[in-house]
Amino acid sequence: MPTARIADVSFTAPPAVKLDEFTALFATDPGGDEVARVIKSSAIDAKGMAVNPLVEDPRRWSVRERMDRGLRDARALGAEAISLSLGRAGLRPDEVGLLATATTTTHSAPGLDGLLHELGMPRDTESLSLGPMGCYAALPALAACRNWVEVHRRPAVLLCVDLFSPHLQAPPYDKERAIVLTLFGDGAAAVVLRPGEPGLPGLDVVDGAMLTAPEFADDLQVHVGDDGMRIRLAPTMPDVVASAVREPVDALLTRNGLRDEDMTWWALHPGGRRIIDRVEEELGLPEASVEESRAAMREYGNTAAPAVLGVLERLQRTRPLASGEHAMALAFGPGATLWATLLRGA
Repeated sequence: MPTARIADVSFTAPPAVKLDEFTALFATDPGGDEVARVIKSSAIDAKGMAVNPLVEDPRRWSVRERMDRGLRDARALGAEAISLSLGRAGLRPDEVGLLATATTTTHSAPGLDGLLHELGMPRDTESLSLGPMGCYAALPALAACRNWVEVHRRPAVLLCVDLFSPHLQAPPYDKERAIVLTLFGDGAAAVVLRPGEPGLPGLDVVDGAMLTAPEFADDLQVHVGDDGMRIRLAPTMPDVVASAVREPVDALLTRNGLRDEDMTWWALHPGGRRIIDRVEEELGLPEASVEESRAAMREYGNTAAPAVLGVLERLQRTRPLASGEHAMALAFGPGATLWATLLRGA
């Protein structure tokens, strides 16, 4: 049976801003004390910010300024991630048959797909622009790339980029807005997929499952408003995710004849301290897996679509799957939507 194999995953982020320095930016703003409290309890030490608000404060920018700057910086960061991933996979840009991009924060046509020509991919390279899907975007995008590779038997590249720093909102800040301000960081991740062949190392993308809980759709939403990207993040989300996550996980395990204990590791989306804790508790996840999610969040915050790929890269680097071993990636986002992807060592 033809397979699509992940040959490389590369995560990158802009220069980091330490959150204790970030706190000082809001000290005199209405609700600045709320921001300080949220940052203190966030378990995030720093996050990448393409727009460093300590140098240039975007909170009064127009929507156009935010979107133009976001596209420029997203392309630059995306090009870095793709070049790194192709190099590590031993491929040239002219060997790529598909470039798929997923983003919630960068809206333009052409947008990230403009990297096709900037990076030297052929004129007939296919492009697929996906979004906005929020934090779960990487996994359905990965499924689309898997399907393309299995049909066309050519390499594909997936790029996920989300930049929140151009969309920092102006005061006043209540607790929910303080959480959004604190939680989301900038990042990019590239995945190179190739047709599975004997002797080619990597991870086979075996199967995927999605679940939506529409009764909680209002709890997490992302929209473009008069002041840029506006995010609704209700405090109920960790419990919503925890109560629903078992269903797509069990669906994947059952139809592939596997059990929880057959998973060597779990790449869990670092969506926030409470989400990590609640999903760990619900699924009984091994500490070694969960610590990588906590470390990614501590160093970068929640980078939305790239985040779960960053965790996957960490786990595959520290504990590469041997041939026949299995792992699972989990991501959650607006909808409320949950995605699970089953992986197997080649």
